[in-house]
Amino acid sequence: MTVLLPEVLAVHRESDARVVLDLRVPAELAHFEGHFPGLPIVPGVVQIDWAARFALRHLPVEGGFTAMENIKFLALVRPDSRVELGLHWDQVKRHLEFMFSSSSRKCSSGRIVFGGVA
Repeated sequence: MTVLLPEVLAVHRESDARVVLDLRVPAELAHFEGHFPGLPIVPGVVQIDWAARFALRHLPVEGGFTAMENIKFLALVRPDSRVELGLHWDQVKRHLEFMFSSSSRKCSSGRIVFGGVA
């Protein structure tokens, strides 16, 4: 079985537009293969994909992907880590703000802009 997503341990809905997910990154994650031998990390593009996927599942996101803005990767996300994914959908600006963090620091953050029809 190919593992592509983290395990969702809990979902905390703060409002219709804001949710926080507690996640566990499984050591069996397919994205670790070759990224990087001896120091497996979750690729940045995978973190962006997870943010979009979970937002589409838990928030009223509309439209299709059009751009990314202010993307920052600040700390490595490693196998078996516990991370929190904060998501906020801004209906007016049509963008999703995301932030992955661990108990000790911010791992990544940015905005995904949606437009048009999905």
